[in-house]
Amino acid sequence: MLAEFVYCYLLRPWPLRQITNWTIRQLLPKELQFGEATVVLNPHDPVVSGALRFGVYEKAETRFFETACRDGMTFLDVGANIGYYTALAARAVGPNGRVIAIEPDPDSYRYLEQTIAANAVGNVQSFAVAASDTPATLPLYISADNRGDNRLYATSEDRPQVEVKARPLDALLQENKINSVDLVKIDVQGYEPKVIAGLSKTITASPNLTLLTEFWPQGIAEAGGDANEFLQTLRELGLTLYELRPDGSLAELTDDADLIARHQGRRYTNLIGRKPE
Repeated sequence: MLAEFVYCYLLRPWPLRQITNWTIRQLLPKELQFGEATVVLNPHDPVVSGALRFGVYEKAETRFFETACRDGMTFLDVGANIGYYTALAARAVGPNGRVIAIEPDPDSYRYLEQTIAANAVGNVQSFAVAASDTPATLPLYISADNRGDNRLYATSEDRPQVEVKARPLDALLQENKINSVDLVKIDVQGYEPKVIAGLSKTITASPNLTLLTEFWPQGIAEAGGDANEFLQTLRELGLTLYELRPDGSLAELTDDADLIARHQGRRYTNLIGRKPE
């Protein structure tokens, strides 16, 4: 959240942001170590790679992830970017686990593949596709300065775009003989309802599922969805919902209207969904 505030508000003036981005790019190493995991950075992305470089990337999410991801699990990383969570999971799930990484952006996917290779593990499969509810070819609108903000819907900004293949993850997982998953991370800038719609059969078939998903009401609306309906869909799939607080604690979600009211405009949070034991 601190990195988001600094980048989106303090550095909003374009000349200042240009100077900052250039400086960050000069300071990026080729790769970073996180325990036993190696992550290859994208030298063109000052936001995700920059936040990793300076140790401010998704601190609460990382703490939760490291407790939730365990030996033997099957982990699905939707919106894998350069593979930070993929690399952490590859070590955590061990040789008896599996990691499936989904990333449609060709540039990010190139570094994702390098991250996977740098970790020299055999339990990771990566797919250069977008997750959606139906098979399609879609435009991916590229953010030049923040590859974590690429979107599968048009924005008010004039962004370059590339065509990407999209498909439901239920079908992709079935093709790879995966009937259930244990841990899912989704971060797709408001496209989460479409991802869940294409993953609903797998969620239903996964008795031990834990879901970590970004929740950004404005992004969901811009992508053509409804934040209230998204929350209801998750519950209908058997998930109990919690908000992941910045300090890493969980608060069970009991007031959807309040959650949405607290996260207007660029404000977002992260939700945890769990199947009851």
